Amino acid sequence: MALTTCKECGGKMSDRATECPHCGCPREFQGEIQPKDNSSTQSQEPLSEQIQPNPKKTHKGLWISIAAILVIALCAGAFLLFGGTSTLKITPELTKALQRYDQIDAFSEGMAAVRRDGKWGYINLKGEEVIPCQFSDAFPPGQFSEGLACVVDDRSEEDNKLWNKRVGFINKKGEFVITGDYFTEAPTLGTVWEDENHKLPSFKDGKCAVWNTAVFSLEGDGTESGWSKEYEANKIVLIDSNGKISESTDSTAYQLTNYHPYVIPTPYKGVLTPTETKVAFDDYAVNIARDTVECDNGAKVVTWQIIDPIGMYGGAYEKTCQYYIDQYGNSTLTPEQEKSMEQHLNGLMASLLEKHNEQLRREAEEQERLRSVGPDWLQGIWEYTLNTGDKMYVKIDNGTMTVDLNNGYLRQECSYVCNGDIIDGGDKAPKFRIDSEKEILTTFDGNPMTKTIFFPLPADSNHSQSSYNTSSRTTSNKEERYKKRLRELTDEHNKLLSEMRTYRSRGQLDPMNAMWYKQRMLSIKDEQIDLARQLGDDYLVHQYQTKQEQLELIFRSLGMGL
Repeated sequence: MALTTCKECGGKMSDRATECPHCGCPREFQGEIQPKDNSSTQSQEPLSEQIQPNPKKTHKGLWISIAAILVIALCAGAFLLFGGTSTLKITPELTKALQRYDQIDAFSEGMAAVRRDGKWGYINLKGEEVIPCQFSDAFPPGQFSEGLACVVDDRSEEDNKLWNKRVGFINKKGEFVITGDYFTEAPTLGTVWEDENHKLPSFKDGKCAVWNTAVFSLEGDGTESGWSKEYEANKIVLIDSNGKISESTDSTAYQLTNYHPYVIPTPYKGVLTPTETKVAFDDYAVNIARDTVECDNGAKVVTWQIIDPIGMYGGAYEKTCQYYIDQYGNSTLTPEQEKSMEQHLNGLMASLLEKHNEQLRREAEEQERLRSVGPDWLQGIWEYTLNTGDKMYVKIDNGTMTVDLNNGYLRQECSYVCNGDIIDGGDKAPKFRIDSEKEILTTFDGNPMTKTIFFPLPADSNHSQSSYNTSSRTTSNKEERYKKRLRELTDEHNKLLSEMRTYRSRGQLDPMNAMWYKQRMLSIKDEQIDLARQLGDDYLVHQYQTKQEQLELIFRSLGMGL
């Protein structure tokens, strides 16, 4: 083997090589290879005439890569432009379809839960109701995940007696594919799932968190805790896609952290955090909020809410509107919906202002009444012992004052007015003072008087007959008012108790409502006890106190101990 010189680049190469190792020039373009020899004579012809031109190399692999990238980019652009299987496109048909529903949920795996007439179903990305609205709204249904969604399974009449709810899992055809002893937590105060506050769970990594025991009663069966055995046995477990309980840690906190339901959209979680306020009067403002929940396809479900935050003048005055926004900013919110929300806002502002002004008028009238007849605590019978040892009784009754001396022998009845802290009966009765801080009546000299329920009868027949009739009529009217109020309170208590029992029998007793029932019903008992004491009826006082204790036991059984 001998060395020769490449005629293209001048580099050294073997006479047996098929191409130059330096520039890659093929052997056939080298001409006749001459071994490197000092005696050999190199051709004197120009290089350009000795070899043919070297064609440019075709970078085939690079061009293939560029072409592949362009194809992928074009496909991705077409997917985004024309919509893939999970892309939400806002169309007039979808916008119109959504007007049928009371509530909508975020899309997941191309499906979204919707509510109509108190039942839940599912729609697809076109707004078509692919699973009819047939599932209970005791709990909002879960989102589709791994091809399954959790819904309340109330097909059995026996399950309607449960405190908690039986649940099952459906496929995208609405068919139950996983059923068994799977339940929600029994809704008591402080529980993880409270009625209407949380959606049902969804599968994650092949597992889902459910509770494992049907709870027919919360009341204790001789257990140390006071809860029923079935309530204590109801524990959270993880199941797989075949419905079998899988191995998992015993920590409920761990399970809920890792297998908790998806983000909860409003209106499930109640009043939103306001993003805007509108002042109705003084410093009182109406809250406006827009809550956004992401879908798994780049779209969003928005909840627009207008609310009187503390329910002033009775009622929350809430109005909620939900709509979708796709990834391009298009929305299903219609001009009619937007106009309706604006009209509600303006109407709410005007209504609150009107009621506020009415409240101011009532307060002014009450202040005027109090200036005329005195505060409520002033009404009644007051007693004072004179220096002579005789008793003086003064009856104050909403503008009428009766003064009695010497056990009925001296009695005078007249009208009075309150001038500041002075009760003035004119020339017909002495003046008295009002001590508002201590809430007592005093003599004009400031000597305190004590309240009593005793008022003496007239001493002589002629004088006493007229005075007795007046006194008896006044006392009778007062007793009648007290008894009427007692009847009203009893009717209200029975109505509240009936409502609470109805919700409880359906397993729909909202813990926050139960707390309101508790506070209102116990306050009714307090007022009844006070009225019974005013009437001087010890037996009635005992009855109301006994009923109050029974009521406290009922609420303790609901996990609402005092």
